[in-house]
Amino acid sequence: MFASNTDRFQPHITPVRYRLRDKTAVVTGAGHGIGRAIALRFAQEGAQIVVADKDWAAAESVAAEVREHGVGAAPLRVDVARRQDVEAMVQATVDEFGEMHILVNNAGMIVFGSLMECRPEDWDTMLAVDLTGAFYCTQAAGRQMKKQGKGGRMIHIGSTASLLPAPYQAAYSVAKAGLLMMSRMAAMELAGDGITSNTICPQGAVTNLNRDLLADETVMAKLEAKIPAGRMAKVEEIAAAVAFLASDESVYITGTELVHDGGSLISALWWR
Repeated sequence: MFASNTDRFQPHITPVRYRLRDKTAVVTGAGHGIGRAIALRFAQEGAQIVVADKDWAAAESVAAEVREHGVGAAPLRVDVARRQDVEAMVQATVDEFGEMHILVNNAGMIVFGSLMECRPEDWDTMLAVDLTGAFYCTQAAGRQMKKQGKGGRMIHIGSTASLLPAPYQAAYSVAKAGLLMMSRMAAMELAGDGITSNTICPQGAVTNLNRDLLADETVMAKLEAKIPAGRMAKVEEIAAAVAFLASDESVYITGTELVHDGGSLISALWWR
């Protein structure tokens, strides 16, 4: 449908040095993929990072990479679907770095399948991680930021599935749509405290969640042919957009979504 621009129009993305200096950021699901890219981007911009992930070895590895940028890093094993893990994560952040300024709700999972075929246990697990876990993090972080009285930033990693149902991603689409509304509620309730809450909605990038599916060159070619930009996003490009929303440059932006999809959403609406 669209011409491929895979090797064109890809400028080098340069971190804004020190834009996040003296900030402490908690990134969930930071051991892999988009979360790792966000943690490293934040580190390049001067933030201290709490690398939270269910995979302890991955969290330790990314924390070591973060420290190479000359900033502090604390790896934590966190299952966001467990409220006690989340509350301990926020407390550990304060104990280690004194304050918490930025939350990135990135931890997530996906079980592919239609609504009619979705098993109840898969539905429950998907919503527990992708929506309820984000709620636990938002509530715990929001309370800490309010207590500090210095404002804060919350960025939630949604999806174009937050806005338009994705085929064979029924539970995922519902969870991400719920995440978008939760972000808006947080924005409304916390704006008076100087705390912003926004959602970034990527069309997708190759990560551990979809690597096996997209390893099929035929599947990848069909997908990229439907993207006006001609390719999937790079995780570093998503991280750059998240860094903007985490910075003081976005101080007056809250309760909204940033669609990061190479034109996919608008073309899907146009061609349906």
